[in-house]
Amino acid sequence: MAEPDDRYEARTVLVVDDQPQILRTLTRFLGSKGYRVETATSVDEALPLLDQRHISAVILDVRMPDRSGLELLAHMREDANLRHVPAVILTGVVLTPEEQALIARHKAQVFFKPKSYEQLTHYLDRVTRQPQPR
Repeated sequence: MAEPDDRYEARTVLVVDDQPQILRTLTRFLGSKGYRVETATSVDEALPLLDQRHISAVILDVRMPDRSGLELLAHMREDANLRHVPAVILTGVVLTPEEQALIARHKAQVFFKPKSYEQLTHYLDRVTRQPQPR
């Protein structure tokens, strides 16, 4: 059997959402598709995870009680170590024009809850299989 290519880290997805049911559902679903899943219920909880672990992609909720997932997205794009990490916005709300513009500027992909998670998985498979800059 061939040795794994070390340019490809284990695919770990960080899911940031304030709804425990969404976190449980995505953890089970993505786990069944071969992903390791880290979860955070807030932006403040997610920040140290981004610094301490190799994250292949981040799934963000837009509207959370304390800080918006879009704040975390902006932080990621400003950080040289995180700007290459693919980001997915998973939301159940209609986005404002300002939110849409911010998402487009920061090159994130949007999926709406409760849309099929299969589409989300196809996207993650595509973006996390690319070699990541070191």
